[in-house]
Amino acid sequence: MSEVSVTTQEEKTSELDCLLVPLKDRNLIMPNVTVAEVIPFSHLLTTNASTEWVLGRLDWRGTLVPAICYEILNGQPSPAPNPDARFIIVNNGSQGSPIPFYAILVQGIPRLMHLQETDLQQVDAMGMGPLDKVAVNMEGVTAMIPDLETIECHVQVTL
Repeated sequence: MSEVSVTTQEEKTSELDCLLVPLKDRNLIMPNVTVAEVIPFSHLLTTNASTEWVLGRLDWRGTLVPAICYEILNGQPSPAPNPDARFIIVNNGSQGSPIPFYAILVQGIPRLMHLQETDLQQVDAMGMGPLDKVAVNMEGVTAMIPDLETIECHVQVTL
């Protein structure tokens, strides 16, 4: 009986809940725990940031959250206006950061995926930017795993 529970526990730990996040011409794959919430596109408050990838700030649950454009930060053209655009609120993984959350503009509703490590196959992808850690294929979909630590560093330094 204990062997069955050990196997079940191992299976649970190897599964990861992820979000497939649609951008302009690619998808990101992010662990579900990094995303606090998906919210509708809303009015942005201005900010004194001097970079074009900082879109402004959102008032999210009483906290001013910097909103960024992943594409621009990653050296790609900005997306065209899209009625399906949303923001994902990302938990900042840096302990003690003065910016606990930031928002990324996305081009639709992220899709929840339950993945095993074996579901991800590394692939060569054209057009990878400096913030794309690796390209993977899962279930016939290519997605980029973003370098969240570098994004968080950029957000902290800029604001």
